[in-house]
Amino acid sequence: MTLPELSIKRHVLAYMISGVMLLFGLIGYDRIGVDRFPEIEFPLIAVTTVLPGASPEIIDSSITNVIEGAVNSVPGIDFISSESSPGVSTVVITFKLTKNIDVAFNEVQAKVNQNLRQLPLDAEPPIVAKVEVGASPIMWLSLTGNRTLQQLNQYANNVIRKRLETIDGVGAVQIGGRRERTIRVNLDLDLMAANQVTAQDIQQAFAGEHAQFPGGFLVGGSTELLVKLDLEYHTPEALSQMIVRYRDGAPIRLSDVSDVEDGLADFRSMARYNGVPNVGIGIVKVTGSNTVAIIDEVYKRLDEQIIPQLPPGMQIQVASDDSELIREIVQSLQDHLVEGALLAAFIVLLFLRSWRGTFIIAVAIPISLLAAVATIYLAGYTFNTMTLLALLLLIGVVVDDAIVVLENIYRHRQEVNPDPEQAAISGSNQVFFAVVATTLTLVSIFASVIFLGGIIGRFFESFAVTVTVGVVASSIVALTLTPVLCARFLRVRRSDESRGKIYHRLDVFFLKMNAFYEQALAYALSHRWRVLVISSLVVLSSGFFFADIQKEFVPAEDEGRFVIFFRAPLGSGIETTERYMSDIESLLSQYDPVRSYFTAIGLGRAGEVNRGLAFVRLKARDERTISQQEVLADLRQRLKALPGVIAFAAPPSIVGGQRGEPLQFVLKGTDLNTVATLAAELQRRLQLVDGMANVDLDLQMNLPQLEVEVNRDLAADAGVSAAEIAFADFPVE
Repeated sequence: MTLPELSIKRHVLAYMISGVMLLFGLIGYDRIGVDRFPEIEFPLIAVTTVLPGASPEIIDSSITNVIEGAVNSVPGIDFISSESSPGVSTVVITFKLTKNIDVAFNEVQAKVNQNLRQLPLDAEPPIVAKVEVGASPIMWLSLTGNRTLQQLNQYANNVIRKRLETIDGVGAVQIGGRRERTIRVNLDLDLMAANQVTAQDIQQAFAGEHAQFPGGFLVGGSTELLVKLDLEYHTPEALSQMIVRYRDGAPIRLSDVSDVEDGLADFRSMARYNGVPNVGIGIVKVTGSNTVAIIDEVYKRLDEQIIPQLPPGMQIQVASDDSELIREIVQSLQDHLVEGALLAAFIVLLFLRSWRGTFIIAVAIPISLLAAVATIYLAGYTFNTMTLLALLLLIGVVVDDAIVVLENIYRHRQEVNPDPEQAAISGSNQVFFAVVATTLTLVSIFASVIFLGGIIGRFFESFAVTVTVGVVASSIVALTLTPVLCARFLRVRRSDESRGKIYHRLDVFFLKMNAFYEQALAYALSHRWRVLVISSLVVLSSGFFFADIQKEFVPAEDEGRFVIFFRAPLGSGIETTERYMSDIESLLSQYDPVRSYFTAIGLGRAGEVNRGLAFVRLKARDERTISQQEVLADLRQRLKALPGVIAFAAPPSIVGGQRGEPLQFVLKGTDLNTVATLAAELQRRLQLVDGMANVDLDLQMNLPQLEVEVNRDLAADAGVSAAEIAFADFPVE
């Protein structure tokens, strides 16, 4: 007994098979996350280590080399790249695609932990992290108001941050332009000299007087008391009374040689929204979570909890929102899905000229699509560009098998056996192997994409799985549900039965089309070699066009947003970089297509004060006359004309934390100075290439530095060690 015959005789089985597909598809549809791209784990691991105040040379020798040597023995490494900048070391390990990234992460973490003692004592613990799609904040909020920056920072960190971190799917909440509250001790060198107090005295006083210790328990009789040894000073006023040393029997307090200030950390970062100073709040999602659902929950908490409780004078605004683009893409594809399904049903109706037949065929579309949706959910994929594209492709594929089965059953009802059940059995059995062969052919095409290697293969994996399951589901529906519906609901008209005018006009059109096809087929059969030669030329010419056509990983899209990176000359202070940032803000404020912009200096752990960026949002497409690509081309020329600063605009990178330029070069060598010379020459030559915009160079060797040279003989004669000299304060005129 074949599958169609079993389904017809046990029609409940056919209904239940399709019902299971519908049920799991509907459950999955309600739970599947929504994102722009598939969840991709790139084979990249980054190790970031901070040593505040250290020069790039010290970072390179004492941290970067240690980390590189530690992780170099991890198996599966393709290559290692590193960057040593003032105060920060970043080592990026690129693994081969066959390496399991979770295993690689654990191995790198273990190697780094084994070598922690080789790092400088003042270095912060290294942070090992995966480099992933979506690792950048999916949303930026801007907190402004008539408050001091310290008050804005405290409110953002203590109130807003805590309420957003509890959202399901949020991995971290970043604070941009943040300056921590800091108790600053501003030493007066003249007073220190007058009181014969050294920097080491103050350091020892802090180590010995400002501390907390575990006190343990005091047990006596039937009681037990916890001993609290909280010996810290908890207010600036109390701290100023700390005794630094005694002189002639009199105590010298901290206030005698310094000014204790309740202030902020060093001014090494800042953020503005539309030119107004602010504190930026960035939401980073957990890998695989639903971007749209997270941002919806952020909006909900803003409306219900955060905005109603904001202190008077404070305002919070959305500076960037990744869900806008995702919603637009997903909504467009969903609209195409509905339109495609309706159009496919209309075409079937046009050719079959039967409402019942059209319904039987159209039923296969939602069932097959929902079976594919269930697979997306069970496989852990999301609704993204690739999976929705697969569903869109399936609309035209899933009806093929059902049409073949229905047409043959219809013919058997007309010409062989008018009994509905017997005609359905004989008609479906006759094309059973044809349907299976067609399905296996399509499966062999799309399933092979699952095994495609490289990053491209990882992007297309969800696409291939979705299409493959959808094709198999359509074949199951065509061989189970379609014969059952044909046996029970398909109506076959007699040849002498009257029909409407539209039916007859369509019949005439199809007869003429059939006659034309017969003539074309006859010509092709009588001129076989000519047809073969023409077909061969068409196939061979495709190779020429394929080689000449432009290629890119991700097509250029009008996302309505982009990023501007800018860099002031090395050695520039934050005030100088801020002036350059003001020039860029002035340019953006006068540029009509721009809706809003969020600018910042010193973001990230590196906190380089000569670098900054701007997140720019464009107006809606119907509110501007030029595309994003035209805006970028125009802005690149305008930014190039700004004096003293290197600035360039680029689309956001799909890989979090990475740059998004489409063309990048890596220059390697054994001698750093030679590499720097050749890199500068490469930059000069690239700038001469027609069509090149600003060409940026990561390697910067001209950082101004103040070197301290110690006369060790005089220092030794004075009884002063090099460490004491390094710790001492030097007045700068």
